[in-house]
Amino acid sequence: MSVSTHPAASYMTTALATIRPDAPTAEAAAVLAQRRVSALPVIDDRGSIVGVLSRSDLVHDQRRPAAARAASVGALMTQGPIVAEPTASLGAIAKQMIEHRIHRVFLVEGGALRGVVSTTDLTRALAKARVDGDLGSIMSAPVATIDVGQSLALAMEWLDRGGITGLIVTEHDWPIGMFTQEEALAARDLEPTTPVGELLDPSLVCLPITTSIHRAAAQAGELGVRRIVVSKNRDFVGLVSGLDFAGVVAGVDL
Repeated sequence: MSVSTHPAASYMTTALATIRPDAPTAEAAAVLAQRRVSALPVIDDRGSIVGVLSRSDLVHDQRRPAAARAASVGALMTQGPIVAEPTASLGAIAKQMIEHRIHRVFLVEGGALRGVVSTTDLTRALAKARVDGDLGSIMSAPVATIDVGQSLALAMEWLDRGGITGLIVTEHDWPIGMFTQEEALAARDLEPTTPVGELLDPSLVCLPITTSIHRAAAQAGELGVRRIVVSKNRDFVGLVSGLDFAGVVAGVDL
């Protein structure tokens, strides 16, 4: 059986952190940090999902003047979330991710939230299925980088304007970590001049361009990293993210 035909229910996560529309955005930020997730389903009194609040939403909101920031989750969330049924195939789920450029699809049955399938779950499925191909065939290039000495303000600006979720932090032109929306949200109260090098996430894996997809997926899952820096002849030439792995499951070229 191809990995794309596996039912979503086989890989979904059911122990979900949720939040209500009337909760303050500060509470949502705390839950995201505590649970190490990138988005929260927003649930009403009936247990139905009415929206999604992502880390991206919070980061962008923090860039607004204080008086213009959202006070509640309901004011900031994205309404009409992308959902599917637990019986949907992983391939169908992956295509939704690619089409909407999202990193998770919530699974609903009978109007009730049952679970979620994320790009991390798809990565796990690729490792288990021992999918062929190498990183060079799925990587994204060129990559967005920022020097370790650059400021938090500049990093935040690039994340905000570039429509990207992460920057590779380099020192002497070599990757040493990532600055993502997670670090940006955690640093929202720091001085804008703070060097990125003091804030980066050092959890980074760098693999040769010839590494097989399933081995790379297995290593990413084992180390708990969401992005893989791809190297060739001692230079880093690309980046593989969860959406790149989703493209493999969906059978599409990104």
